[in-house]
Amino acid sequence: MTRLSEQVKASVSLRRLAERAGVAWDPRKSAPRRGDWWAPCPFHAERSASFHVLEPAGAGGFFKCFGCGRKGSAIDFVIEAEGVPVREALRRLASSAGIDREDTAAAARRAEAHARARAAAEAEDAERAARGLEAARWIWRQTEPAGPLLESYLAARGVDLAAIGGVPASLRFAPALEHWAHGADTRRARPLHVGPAMVAAIGRGALVGVHRTWIAAEGRARLPDGAKVGKKMIGRTGAIFGAPVRLSTSRLGVVVGEGIETTLAAWSALVRAGLGGRWGAEAALSLGALAGPGDPRGKGPAGPDGYPLPSPRPDLGARVPHWLPAEGVRAALILGEGSAKGGGEAARRFAERARAKLAARGFEAEVRVPGGRWDLEADFADLAAAEAARVAPER
Repeated sequence: MTRLSEQVKASVSLRRLAERAGVAWDPRKSAPRRGDWWAPCPFHAERSASFHVLEPAGAGGFFKCFGCGRKGSAIDFVIEAEGVPVREALRRLASSAGIDREDTAAAARRAEAHARARAAAEAEDAERAARGLEAARWIWRQTEPAGPLLESYLAARGVDLAAIGGVPASLRFAPALEHWAHGADTRRARPLHVGPAMVAAIGRGALVGVHRTWIAAEGRARLPDGAKVGKKMIGRTGAIFGAPVRLSTSRLGVVVGEGIETTLAAWSALVRAGLGGRWGAEAALSLGALAGPGDPRGKGPAGPDGYPLPSPRPDLGARVPHWLPAEGVRAALILGEGSAKGGGEAARRFAERARAKLAARGFEAEVRVPGGRWDLEADFADLAAAEAARVAPER
């Protein structure tokens, strides 16, 4: 089987395989002449194009998602996308490529070429990870402690800073941070936006990356056309996905949501109500990291209301990074939100997956959603901000 697998890896076009599976390449980031392709990952929920296929020869490519960490050859892609064992994936690809058998010398040459290509791809991955971490460290060194603008922004998003003792130490302020379309985009003379930003440290203990939100006193910063300046993450690829922004030390329980602001708003409300004694807070930064690995085919066992539970393949949980509570934490309060991308049903599916993932590992886990409704186009920060505006005294 080893020789056949090398033939398949070297002969099948991973790019075309991904396209047939519905992957849509990002033309702004891809370089077709170099066989360098980027797209949103088909294996986890994301908005950015962090799924990378390197295939300069037109076949024999490798993929790696710099978000969820999945990587491999065409065989690995079929295993992940179709949820089949390795032998079945190999059989399907060999059949579709018309590969039956090949003489030993030709197979050896293909295996050698494949090994060289894989080594080159892994070296590029390691270099990219190192560059990402150094960039994150550089940005963090440029920040300063939270000041009036960051405090005003968080207050406008419904965060009760007085209840939680001020802005968490993991959040700092950058007075004039550049926002580029794709890193430092040399094709543009200037960045898309330069302005004040909230910079969050990603990781428990050691810094593995930073999350950036461009802000104004009344809310998110906006581009000239009125669109919000997009949030950005950068750091050590392979380690950043699933690592949280730690907003407080978790005690017996942790309040966890996708975003920083909605998590802070819900946690500060809990503290204000006198119920925060056992609860810390963390932001998971993405629904995919919060929910954990799901069935790659979108099938599998269903939970309440028919929504899919985590993948029946336990190996995914070990190989794919995702958020889990810190050591010593026993319970999690998971924050759902009807304003998530994909609408209320998608949000409920992710939240239920997160609850089931934690329950299967022995944690107490409960889901809360704003207003108790998944069809409410709001998160906890939106509701807290609206309530603060409603009760604010007239000036």
